[in-house]
Amino acid sequence: MDKSNQENGFTIKINGQEKSFKEHSDPIEEGRTEAAAVESPDESFDWVLPNEIIPAPNLKKKGKIHPYPQPRRPWKLKTPFILAIVAIVVGTSLGILAIRTITAEQTVTPPIEVEEETPAVVPPAEQTSKGATVQTFLVQGGVFSTEEAAKEVQATLQAKKLPAEVFKMENEYYLFLGVAESIAATKELALEYKKNDVDVFWKEIRFKAKIAENDAAVDVYSSLAELSAAKLRNTDSSVDLQQVTKQLNGVQLSGNKEGKKRLVEASELLQKNQASEAQEKLLLFLQTIVS
Repeated sequence: MDKSNQENGFTIKINGQEKSFKEHSDPIEEGRTEAAAVESPDESFDWVLPNEIIPAPNLKKKGKIHPYPQPRRPWKLKTPFILAIVAIVVGTSLGILAIRTITAEQTVTPPIEVEEETPAVVPPAEQTSKGATVQTFLVQGGVFSTEEAAKEVQATLQAKKLPAEVFKMENEYYLFLGVAESIAATKELALEYKKNDVDVFWKEIRFKAKIAENDAAVDVYSSLAELSAAKLRNTDSSVDLQQVTKQLNGVQLSGNKEGKKRLVEASELLQKNQASEAQEKLLLFLQTIVS
């Protein structure tokens, strides 16, 4: 190798471009360089530098490694969860308490049972002589607080040849002027009385009578009331007076002779066509049987 022709330096390729560098020769170093050149052939290599700088990865810090295993911590309830459970328990308790309170207030107190009095044992003969209910339709002339006031008006009406009788009911005094078989018939009879300038009106009354329920007196009274009222109103009636007279034989009235007498008198007066006087006897009959 010819040293004179070689220049001291070296060549490097950077990104495909060769660059040469010169150095001052050193006798000792030149010998070493030549020896190295003999042993190995001249080799050249490229140095490639990256255009972009790749940042080093950011390694996560690892936790500390304990040389001994740590025991597991017991399970703990978080505060919001505990508050939720407490709220549910308290709310449920208050709801149950409120329901019990409302239920207790709405409980209906059972009515106090009153023992009924045991009715007295009545002998059969006496029992059949009481308890009948008589349905009546009456012309009423007024209600008075005193018997004297009622009798004063009664006298005035009787002076006009009108039937009038005083009945005491519930501490008051009623003045009745006539009887009929129905409320409509009673109304028509009251209109006849108004022709004599008498203030009257009509009503239905059920009397508790002192006669047996199967006594013929009730049927006889109803027939005589219908017939006498029809005569006062100048209307026809389907009542057979002869048949009613026969029914009088079956009237018992449980020893009430006065009551039976009033029915007999009313029947006889109707045979004489005296309807107003018959009405008076029927009112007296009601007085004898009313309890």
